[in-house]
Amino acid sequence: MTYKKLIQEASKMLMSIGVAEARLIPSKNPAYGEITSLAAFEISKEKKVNPQEVALEIVERLKNFKGILVDSVEAVSGYINFKVNWIEYSNLILETVLKEKSEYGKSKIGVGKKIIVEHTSVNPNKALHVGHARNVCIGDTLARLFHFLGYDVIVLNYIDDSGTQMADLLLGFTELGYPMTLREGERADVYYGDVVYVEVSRKIDEDIELAEKRKKIARLIEERDEEYYKLNREIVERVLRDQLKTCWRIGARYNILNMESDILSYDLWGEVFKKLLEKKAVYKAESGSKAGCWLLNLSLHPVLSKEGDEVLVKSDGSTTYTARDIAYGAWKLGGTSKDFRYKIWIRDPWDGEVLITDIEGDVIKPIGDVEKVINVIDIRQKRPQEIVRYALEVLGLPSEKYIHFGYEVVAMSIKDAVKMGYAPEPGQEFVHMSGRRGLYVKVDTLLDMLKERVAREIREKHHGWSSERVEDVAEKIAVGALRYSLLKPDVDKMIILDTDEILRLEGDTGPYLQYSYVRACKILEKSDVEPLTRPPVELAEEEKQLLRRISYFSEIVEEVGRSLLLKTLVNYAYYLASDFNKFYEKITVLHVEEELKRFRLAEVRAFKITFENILNILGIPLVEEM
Repeated sequence: MTYKKLIQEASKMLMSIGVAEARLIPSKNPAYGEITSLAAFEISKEKKVNPQEVALEIVERLKNFKGILVDSVEAVSGYINFKVNWIEYSNLILETVLKEKSEYGKSKIGVGKKIIVEHTSVNPNKALHVGHARNVCIGDTLARLFHFLGYDVIVLNYIDDSGTQMADLLLGFTELGYPMTLREGERADVYYGDVVYVEVSRKIDEDIELAEKRKKIARLIEERDEEYYKLNREIVERVLRDQLKTCWRIGARYNILNMESDILSYDLWGEVFKKLLEKKAVYKAESGSKAGCWLLNLSLHPVLSKEGDEVLVKSDGSTTYTARDIAYGAWKLGGTSKDFRYKIWIRDPWDGEVLITDIEGDVIKPIGDVEKVINVIDIRQKRPQEIVRYALEVLGLPSEKYIHFGYEVVAMSIKDAVKMGYAPEPGQEFVHMSGRRGLYVKVDTLLDMLKERVAREIREKHHGWSSERVEDVAEKIAVGALRYSLLKPDVDKMIILDTDEILRLEGDTGPYLQYSYVRACKILEKSDVEPLTRPPVELAEEEKQLLRRISYFSEIVEEVGRSLLLKTLVNYAYYLASDFNKFYEKITVLHVEEELKRFRLAEVRAFKITFENILNILGIPLVEEM
């Protein structure tokens, strides 16, 4: 809360002369001061005078104010600039960081509040590809961020264990002779997805009879036919265990796995549908191509109405994905009388319980009132998600709490697609990944590629390292490289995956951040003297910039908690690393007189603590040697 204390002192100064609620922002050029007030511009609009005249008058009235952090105030072109006393300000920053350590940057804005973050939600019939990993990394970073802000965070993963994608697998095992048994060392998500799902899908496209059989199997799964439902659940759980291994590998954790088949069994939709009927928000089509279907009336929505009403129940009585999502969304917002039962299904690598819905489960976990429900779903689902939000509003639920965190998809570069046997069209610039066509780069494959490259470089540099140590560090660098590459772009920008680029270890990358952390660790290893937080000499500009960046941390975290602009966090981590590396190159830490050494070691420790905290939010593993 160091920067905030500076803001509070400057605000108190302005209030003392009658300038209340003045907006204060970081100065674009620190040479003019640390923070700037725009109060003169706002006052000049009302009085119709020159802003500089107002600013000069304000500065004149403040000249006798004695601050602790503020050293002087100046007026420049209408801006009121506050310069700091760096002796006091650096002491405050360092004292705070070194005292609070892993708590530095945290706030209490989330205490007593609950947030749901739902992410991943990959069909349990294949291995995760890099497109899925973008979802996982975004969702997990949001969960980590809100944990850091003090919220009670519940992480959900929706498991679509019904539908045609599962019927494809059952058809392969029950009708087409594919063995369910895995060979030694073989993963269910890889074999079932790369072989059975892809090949069966291709055969169904060529055979109408197989398509009809698949439809029948899908219906039997949804009806919980004893034989097919039991077999389906076995397949799902095998694949899901392997999918979670991948998610855990990149650092993601989950609290609840919601199985769609269980959601159907609880008939949340029946209750929600009745309420929509009472509000006359749905109607049955009597003629046309949608005769016999129940539709949600979207005529009052300014945007959705342009594309027509939405089918919620088909003419055969089956519900659509949108209908099920509306019911599920209502449950998240506490809008249903029914709740799920769970069982403890597995423990994650951090020894946390992972619950799974089970109609015979013995665990009850009411969600209760939530501050936000954040659904991480790619941008292609924008319309369905807006329909869900609108339906929740019609139901009288707080739909403003239901947030679709949309993001663009990950596509493959032509170069990588050609390596996988794809024949591109003339002029084609990228290829969308497709599990059905088997055209995707698996997360584990990419991580293994990166890990092997890193391991080779480590062995060349550290001949005495054990294989276990090499493996551990290489894995952490691989995960850091992947997570950063998926979090760095704007979420509304498509990522065109180029494996050569993602394997690059220089520049604006995860390994660059990790190496910056290593540098700090190496300095601190060489001296364990007691830190000194008050500077014995005037600070160099590189020191001021590093401390300035550190002081912004809590403000940045709170801002992202409000805006959900994750790139702001990523940029902060990169700028903080860059500031430290400039400090590292220009400032001598160890070979100076004792008091100065103690102070500069305190600066390095403060960087290390702050950097640990931001990397932990981003899920980038810490390494102390590379």
